[in-house]
Amino acid sequence: MYIVRPADFQDLPALERLAQQAGIGFTNFPANRDRLNDKIASSKRALQTDVVNPGSETYLFVLVDESTGDVVGTSGLEGMVGIETPFYSYRIDDVVHASPQLQIHNRIPALFLCHDYSGTSRMMAMILDRHHQNPTAMSLLSRARLLFIAKHPDRFTQKLFVELRGDSDKRGYSPFWESLGKHFFGMDFKKADYLSGVSSKHFIADLMPRYPIYVPTLSKEAQDVIGVVHEESAKTSDLLLDEGFEFRGYVDIFDAGPTVEARTRDLRTIREHKSGKALITPMSESNLKTEDAATYLVAAGHLEDYRVTSAQATAQVAGLSIDEQTQSRLSISSGSRIQWTKL
Repeated sequence: MYIVRPADFQDLPALERLAQQAGIGFTNFPANRDRLNDKIASSKRALQTDVVNPGSETYLFVLVDESTGDVVGTSGLEGMVGIETPFYSYRIDDVVHASPQLQIHNRIPALFLCHDYSGTSRMMAMILDRHHQNPTAMSLLSRARLLFIAKHPDRFTQKLFVELRGDSDKRGYSPFWESLGKHFFGMDFKKADYLSGVSSKHFIADLMPRYPIYVPTLSKEAQDVIGVVHEESAKTSDLLLDEGFEFRGYVDIFDAGPTVEARTRDLRTIREHKSGKALITPMSESNLKTEDAATYLVAAGHLEDYRVTSAQATAQVAGLSIDEQTQSRLSISSGSRIQWTKL
């Protein structure tokens, strides 16, 4: 069984391992011990702070395999991006070139550097150990964040977005970067990706071209990967699209991976979740294997004590009927306030 909880400092070695295993392209989760330690510290501060309106808070969660106690995954949230420095993206739009004299009217796709997502909440990278990339673990780790938002809506904006990893190979070759970014930054994709994760973003504003980039001027290989999800992030993409996220024409400035967005309240997990009491059913009297039982994501706790797990349960008028094992995993008692949604 798995449980999601906030990250703590003892998780740092496991987070380092996950970052190294994930490889290149996860800008917001670099394989850098100091930066990861800062992320844990920032998350702990946010969970200890009373927040009335969303700001620069970061929330970092880990997925624990309870059979071993090992941290096998991580994911996170940001209350609002672009506060200290703009959050840059490329917006894909058409530029019209017309000549009435020649009766020519061309619409040419172009990339416009923008910071339209500044001031918006973001779901950060979701990384899972390759041996635990099963549907239950992936859904639990991804959707636990949305249950957290549902419980603490004041900490997040009315729109939420996610950057998906773009196409690159294991050696760090990105067709899009080679055709565009490399010429302005004078470094390979791997180094630029790492610097973006561990240092100030000011260098992006200093070096990126300010004028629209006409897509046909890029190499054919680069054009073909604009808005394309990395093959190892395809399952994550499917989860997000199933939640209700949509591609609206924005891509990452480094690898051209797609950005998906949604109104927070419209996401399936947030829209369909329920809140109520935990009804504890003793194992000796368990009716959780009846036809009325289903698999649920169950969340409990407040901020630092936040926990989410999956369990067989039965929805009742008064709350959700769960067994003693689930009660123990969530560290709750009968009558505790919980949230749930079907897995």
